[in-house]
Amino acid sequence: MKQTITPRRPWRLAQVGLHLTILILLLLSLIPTYLMLLLSFKNGLQYRWERWSISLPLRGSNYGASWQVIDAFMWNTLLVAVVGLAGVLLLSLIGGYVFARMRFPLREPFYYAIISLLMVPWVLSFIPAYMLYNDLGLLNTRWALIIPNLAGGPIFGIFLMRTFITGIPEELFESARCDGAGVWSLIRHIALPLSLPGLATLAVLNFIGSWNSFLWPLVTISDTSLQVISVGLFKLSRTTNDGVDFGAGGPLYAGYVLASIPLVILFFALGKFYVEGLVESGIKV
Repeated sequence: MKQTITPRRPWRLAQVGLHLTILILLLLSLIPTYLMLLLSFKNGLQYRWERWSISLPLRGSNYGASWQVIDAFMWNTLLVAVVGLAGVLLLSLIGGYVFARMRFPLREPFYYAIISLLMVPWVLSFIPAYMLYNDLGLLNTRWALIIPNLAGGPIFGIFLMRTFITGIPEELFESARCDGAGVWSLIRHIALPLSLPGLATLAVLNFIGSWNSFLWPLVTISDTSLQVISVGLFKLSRTTNDGVDFGAGGPLYAGYVLASIPLVILFFALGKFYVEGLVESGIKV
């Protein structure tokens, strides 16, 4: 009678160590968020003497005080980010389709010339761009914030959308052409629906970039009523650091929390498509 040998269970110490390391890294990444929320409910004395512990009573009024300062900045940033994002998605989708499915002379050299712009550090074009916008009379206007996004955002967007559209079977486009579909119909009814993960990935990355933009708005916008949230929080932090209003410590961190809400909402709304787009783009590239 043949004896059955039960295989020994694999040694799982390495897996336990890996999971423990990931858990520690996750906790470390959450510490800044915890501190931001904690400090947003403190007044001046609590911020000074009980900075790292929960202090009672919680100062929920900090959020109201912060909103009175940053509400205009939030709406300005939202307007600039949404308008710029709409243009970037449209141009990226059209450009990705053109370089993925259309045939014309020098297509590949044009494509690589556009993609090569990704390797040019933005700081090299900062002063020439400022001089150009100054000559055009666009400084201290919202166009100074929207146009750079429309000009620079589609560079990466074309690269990403070309990757997605290239992966769509050509038979779908051929069958649509046989039914009389034109270029815009192909983009709208085939390229757009099948490239939603890529568009979601591009939307998240572009919106976060616009929302966190700091140096360019600081230099090009002098009118406080047109300023964006990152600069608004910077001015609030300067007020705190200069000691003008020591109680602004709580409102400052409350402003950080309020400024993070649109990004959190965006990620929860598009998180599934965002992760899917990252995975699919990595596989196709």
